[in-house]
Amino acid sequence: MKEKTGYQFSVSINEGIIEIVITGEAIKKDVDLLHTEIIDLLKVKDAKAALCDISALKGRFDEFAEAFFRVRTIPNDLKRLPSAVVDVSDNKAFQSFYETTSHNVGLLVKWFTDIETARAWLKSKI
Repeated sequence: MKEKTGYQFSVSINEGIIEIVITGEAIKKDVDLLHTEIIDLLKVKDAKAALCDISALKGRFDEFAEAFFRVRTIPNDLKRLPSAVVDVSDNKAFQSFYETTSHNVGLLVKWFTDIETARAWLKSKI
C-alpha cells in the first residue's frame, strides 16, 4: 500500500530529458520516500538527462548528513545522467553542498533557479 504524502509529481520527457515536477508539501519523513520514487522513475524511463523542479514544493527541508548518505544510494547505472534541480530556495549552502557531495560520488548535478537555463545546461551535457 502506498504511503499517504502531501506531495505530487508529474513526469514528462522533453528532448531526451526526463522532467519531474514536484508540487504540494513534503515533510521530513517524506524525503526518503520521494527519493526512492524518483530513483524508480529514472530506472524505467529512457532518458539522457534528468531535471527535477522542486520550486513549487512547500514545507520541505533536508539535512546535510542525510543528503550525504542519500546521494550514495543512487544506483551506479543512474550516475551517468546529468541532472539539474530547479528551486527558488535561497539556501545556497545546501545547494552547494549537494552539488559537491554528488560530484564526489560521480554524479553531475547542478542547481538552478530558472527552468530554461537548467534545460539549456542539460542539453549541452547530452
